Parts: sequence; C-alpha cells; structure tokens
Amino acid sequence: MSDIPMSRRPRRRGDGPARLVEAEEARILSREDCDEIFRRVVAFAKGGGETEVGISSWWQGELRWALNHVNLASDRRDNTVLVKRRIHNGVLGGVVTNQLDDRSLEAAVRAAERDSGMSSAMGHDAGFHPELPEYQRPEGAIWSDVTYGLSIERRGEVARSLMAPAEAKGMLSAGYLEVRAASRAVLGNAFPELRRRSRSAMWEEPYNAWTQAQCSTTVRDKRGLGSGWAGLSSFDWSTIDAEALGARALEKCIASQNPVALEPGRYTVILEPQAVADFMEFLVGKLLRREDPEHGEPSPWFLGRDDALGLWRSKLGLKVVDERITISHDTADPALGIVARQTEQPGKVTFIDHGVLTTLGHLLATDIAMLRGSHELRGGTGYRMSGGETSVEEMIRTTKRGLVVTRLSNLRLLDGTSVLSTGLTRDGLWLVENGKITKAVKNFRFTESPLFMLNSIEQLGLPVPVFRPTRSEGGELTPAIVPPLKVRDFSFTSLIDAI
Repeated sequence: MSDIPMSRRPRRRGDGPARLVEAEEARILSREDCDEIFRRVVAFAKGGGETEVGISSWWQGELRWALNHVNLASDRRDNTVLVKRRIHNGVLGGVVTNQLDDRSLEAAVRAAERDSGMSSAMGHDAGFHPELPEYQRPEGAIWSDVTYGLSIERRGEVARSLMAPAEAKGMLSAGYLEVRAASRAVLGNAFPELRRRSRSAMWEEPYNAWTQAQCSTTVRDKRGLGSGWAGLSSFDWSTIDAEALGARALEKCIASQNPVALEPGRYTVILEPQAVADFMEFLVGKLLRREDPEHGEPSPWFLGRDDALGLWRSKLGLKVVDERITISHDTADPALGIVARQTEQPGKVTFIDHGVLTTLGHLLATDIAMLRGSHELRGGTGYRMSGGETSVEEMIRTTKRGLVVTRLSNLRLLDGTSVLSTGLTRDGLWLVENGKITKAVKNFRFTESPLFMLNSIEQLGLPVPVFRPTRSEGGELTPAIVPPLKVRDFSFTSLIDAI
C-alpha cells in the first residue's frame, strides 16, 4: 500500500517544490492526479528519450457476516505506477512502484533508465501496441456515485437488515457485501507508434474510472436441513435491493427444509437466471476466447481440418443452438456497464445470432498481421443473452414433472470439444408435479453440456442481471444478463449430501 494517505496526496503548488497539501478525501486517483504524477515523472527523466506512465488505482470496501454476526469490515486501496523509459538505442525499460512521493517516483525513473540500458545491451525490446481506433465510453455508463459513496456505516446497516429477518425466524444468515472503484490511464510524451486521437496530446489511453457493487447472502436452517441463496452484482449499488435479496434467501431456505431423495436421471428442469449464468460460464469463455485447434486446443466451434487447403473448417454460419438464442457483447451497453480498453474492438459484437454462430473472439493480431505488442481479445467478458416472455411461475404451471434449480456450483469442464461439464445444484432444488411445487429435493451432481441445454429449450423468460462478480482488486466488470430457461432431458448423475 502507498504510505501517503489518499487525503494527503502529493500536489504542486505554484512554482515551488512538490509538497503535501490537504485535499478532499478520495478513494482512487482522479484524472488531475494522473496528470500531476505524469508531469512529475517527466521532470525526473534525464538524458532525453521518451517516457510513458501507466497509472492505476483501486479501492475496495467490504463487509462479511456469518451466524448472524458481522465478522469482517474493511476498506483497502492501492495505486500502481508503471514508468517506462526509452533512451538507449530505442529499447524500452520499465519499472513498477506504488509509492507516489517524489523520492520513489524519481527512483522508479532511474531504474527504468537502467533497465533500458540493460535491455539494449542484451538485445531485448519490450514492443509496442498497434494503433487502433479510439473508443470513448458513454459518460457515466460504468460509474455510480452511490456505489462510490457507500460508507462502512451504511454497509453495516444493510447487513443488519439482512440478518434480522433470518434471526427472527430462527435461521442463520451469512453474506458478503462489497463495493469498489478503480481507475486507469496511460500517458506519454513521445512514442509515435502509441499515439492515438485523444483529448490531450499526452494521453495515450484516456482516463477511465469504474465502480462495482455486489451483495450475496445465504440463509441456513440451524439443523442443516435447508439452505437459500440470493445475490446480485452491478456497477450501481442503487440497482441492488439488498432487503429483497435477504427475503428471497430466507424464503428459499424455509422452502428447502427436509428435502427428499430422488433417483438420478434425465429431468425437465426450470433453471433460474443465476443457474443459467453459472452453467454458461465455460461456453461463453469459448465464444470470447480464441482457441487454436492447430495446437491441440479443443473447441466446439471447429469441424475439422481441410488438408487440401491446410486450414481448419469452422462452424461460422452454421446453426449451433436454438434459433431463439442470441448472445452478444456491447461496449456501449449501459445495462452491462463494461469497461472498454483503448485496445479493445469497439461497438457491438454478436457471437450467436438467432442460433447461428456468426463471430468468434480472436486476437487483434489476426486482423492486423504479425503486429508486435499486446493484443486484446475482440469483445469482453460481459454479455447479454436473448430470452422470451414466459415467467418462472408459468414454466412451473406448464410442467407435468420436473425440477426447479436455484443455482449451480463447483463446475468443472470435462471435455473442451463438447463443453461437457459437471457440477452441483445448491441452495434450493424443488420437485414440480402437475404444475405445482410439491416438495424440496436433495441436491444432485449433474453431467451435461450447455450446448445440449441450448438445443433442448422449451421456454424462455425475460433476461435479467445476475450475480457475476469481479474476483480481483481493481478488476474489470464481468456482467451478464440472461433469462430463466425451461429445458428438457437435463442429466443428473448422482445424489450429493450438500445442502
């Protein structure tokens, strides 16, 4: 962590030396902060040459509770400054620091210059980004003042509002509430091969800041005979109704008590949106990530190798799932709230259009032949999936015999070509008979492919945001908007004891 509090950042006052002055409390570095850090780094540079500075910062506030008691409350933050110098024979050297004082920044500049000299002597070159179209995100699409301003006291109030109803019913509540913000910018005083159109001549990658909020809660029966879960993530805390999540988890816990055992087999299933997103994880990854069958990477999107042409034949243009399914990614979709990097292909990308495979994620190097440097995937980890208008209640009413699934966990990929996966049902599984939920059911292990699921759809509901949080500090958003699905012949292979 930086040893300089964020409320006392280095500032330059007039023409005098840099010194600490009082500033308004802030949790991440602002555009003005990044400008100031860059100017100070350039002032320390010696011997001419070129300078680039990559600046990022993050803040994370979290609160955990278990057994109806808060057991963790924290606020954490950090900064990262990547200083790059090129002064020796055109070779780039770089050093990372998280200290923002003058002494540390000057030391980083000297170290980057030494690295440039050593890399030049050894014949190394760090390479450069290709020039790409600039993307300007819609103002406010990924930023929420409500998320940024959620205090630790308010987080505690939210946790108490979730624990109290469960405790009143004699149940045990556990959960996790997290809010975070992050920023990133890249600035440089030369590097023409990095130059892009931007508001300021020194900005290589425009300043970007984003927020994320997430809340999940589990309610358990004290005897271990029932469990209910609910969760949601979004860049905007105001869109998360925490009390509604707590009420849903409590309701599911009460309804899931004293489950009965059923025989494994193939069942009609009603997958709630969270279960759909959980099961789609591997398939979406294979849509967004380039896989190379030439090097033995299994993929469901290739038919085989054409030896005459020396090329792999793909399934592009072929129907791969139900025609009601469309899966797309859009960097400008405010409902997804995606951070778009300067090196990311802007605009909407449709991977599956009415069941037909139309696009695959790929490295930009495949578009611009043999460019050196860092190439980002076309598209990103957020996605939207089409749906229908059937409610979960209507799906239940029209089911003669089947199961309602809350969510899935512990998923593992068994086969990359078919995307055959295995995992567990968790936190609520119910038997439907003649259009009504009749009893809670013990959890199953399933062995199934999401491709089979998407080709066995009977009904679709309205797409809604689900719980799909970022796992790392300062990480980018990974939102998903998916519908509930009613699917036939879903394969459950064994019973499990977990609730």
